[in-house]
Amino acid sequence: MGSNDIPPPHVPHSYHTICMLLLGTGGLLYTTTYILMTRQSLRDLTYAMPVISLAFNFAWEIVFALYVAESLPEQIIFVTWMVIDIGLVYTVVKYGENEWKHAPIVGQNIGKILGPMVLWLCWALWALCTWWVDVDNPVNPKAGKIHKGVEGIDTTELGFWTAIVAQVVLSWGLLAQIVVRGNSGGASYAIWTTRFLGSVAGLIGYYAYCWWVWPEAHEYFANPFAVCLSVTWVVADLAYLFILREVKRTEIVLKSGRKIRGEVVVQSSKAR
Repeated sequence: MGSNDIPPPHVPHSYHTICMLLLGTGGLLYTTTYILMTRQSLRDLTYAMPVISLAFNFAWEIVFALYVAESLPEQIIFVTWMVIDIGLVYTVVKYGENEWKHAPIVGQNIGKILGPMVLWLCWALWALCTWWVDVDNPVNPKAGKIHKGVEGIDTTELGFWTAIVAQVVLSWGLLAQIVVRGNSGGASYAIWTTRFLGSVAGLIGYYAYCWWVWPEAHEYFANPFAVCLSVTWVVADLAYLFILREVKRTEIVLKSGRKIRGEVVVQSSKAR
């Protein structure tokens, strides 16, 4: 988003180059994250990304690739993520039942649950996007912002709000998942690093730069609610790193490759 913008004279000529560099870095790191997540899930016989987060991300990529993104580089990034997400979807369907022994009806139907979630989120995001980019009445129009040849429509801000909500859902979903599981199945330090740095570059770094050099068009980045959401996902990610270290110290790796909470085995042994 924003590749066709026409910044005012006070914005550096390198604006588009730096923006593409930051977005490209974030995109490359997240592509690596999805690949590492899929590989780790296959090794651990589980799934890495929480179902609601996967549904949200997949729907977001579909809607932005097919409806919002204009430039070829943007479309390539979204389509690449869509394709790679198929691996994450596969691991949910293949191994989801392993993580839902306490609720077998969910585990046995997890693919049927994921599908409608993706469809509903596609509908919701499409509805939001069509409202936002309405040619006759766009949301929060700004000079210099161009979408499909129409000035004023700001898809950069649209991308910010939808991406940061998806980020909060993902970060807190992952935190809740590792706490509930009590093991590092589907997780690794490499995954955390690429994911965190990808978010820092593609979300915080990109929008912070836009706000710094072109503040009148990107004031929303410093909005109190935006700051709240940014701090919220960063806190969750830092807490996740600490918990990942703790569960790795106590978890048990079975012969199959699956990982389980260490204290579960201890309690089972005592029961015997």
